[in-house]
Amino acid sequence: MIPFPRPIRVLAIVCVVVLFTACANDPSSAATVGEEGEISIDQLHGDVALFGFLTSLSGVPCGTPVENETQEAACARFALANDIREELAKAYAIENDLEVDAADVRGALTQLEQGLGGADALKSQLSDAGVTRAEVEAFAARLLLVNAVQQAVVEERLDDAALRDAYQANLAQFTTLEVGDIVVPDKADAERIAAEVTPATFAKAAQRESIDQQSAAQGGSLGTFSEAQFQSQFDPDFVAATMALKPGEISGPVQTQSGWHVIHLVRRDVAPFEDVRPQLEANQAGTVFNDWFTEQLGTTNVEVNPRFGRFDQDTGEVLPIRSTAQEPAGGSGSTGSTGSNAGS
Repeated sequence: MIPFPRPIRVLAIVCVVVLFTACANDPSSAATVGEEGEISIDQLHGDVALFGFLTSLSGVPCGTPVENETQEAACARFALANDIREELAKAYAIENDLEVDAADVRGALTQLEQGLGGADALKSQLSDAGVTRAEVEAFAARLLLVNAVQQAVVEERLDDAALRDAYQANLAQFTTLEVGDIVVPDKADAERIAAEVTPATFAKAAQRESIDQQSAAQGGSLGTFSEAQFQSQFDPDFVAATMALKPGEISGPVQTQSGWHVIHLVRRDVAPFEDVRPQLEANQAGTVFNDWFTEQLGTTNVEVNPRFGRFDQDTGEVLPIRSTAQEPAGGSGSTGSTGSNAGS
């Protein structure tokens, strides 16, 4: 289920409604996607209000203005880019018979209500934003359908071999190290300790000998780290010496800026592939779906009404049109130009 943003005080978006007043009855499309997909002016009008409502809940703007562009125009570009993405996902859903369960939609609305403090609070917020509960419910169903398409695409493309490759490439994230350390100022002392100490006596030796009072109080223990975290936080020579040890082994003297070290690799545990598979899937899902989306852009003709900007076929973004002189001839998805306040 798609999580709704963290609720905070909804910002007024009356200016967005004003933005579309002049064009609400315009029969032309805001954009066309492929042969069948069409995003009407009226749909974009409503979606700007809905995106404005949802982004206000999380305290982030609806779109990012470029130079002298208005916030309203940036929000229109943001909403339109998301609508285009949705049209591509909708085509996949139709081809693969994907639908959204009504119970999931009700659950999303319930989650939003609870986050805002109840049904009355939601009603008040919706009124302030100029949108209805029915509109939000329909919008939630659309977002959930995109989510279902993403899940299906990921399941289709992220097979066992791809996940195992990702596991190997990120093995340091799934490897846990527990490390002990005794620090002394002189090499001779480090040599003596390394020759005498054993795993069983390491903690007492650290308490007695180490000049690092913080770790000495813990019997020399530096704590537990992921291998990736350990590599990023400690001296490279210290890391290299530690990684050369097998679990239970104790190093010879190792010099760093802080002194001479005797290192004990207490344990090194590698999480099994099956245990981290859900995490791998979650980590890779965004990349896999974005790659799929990029492929769709490469094979689908998208045209954007220049009132709202121009479509970037490479990124899927709707960009503002600055001027005729700045717009490349035959710009992607546009048939004209407008000023920095595209959409007004």
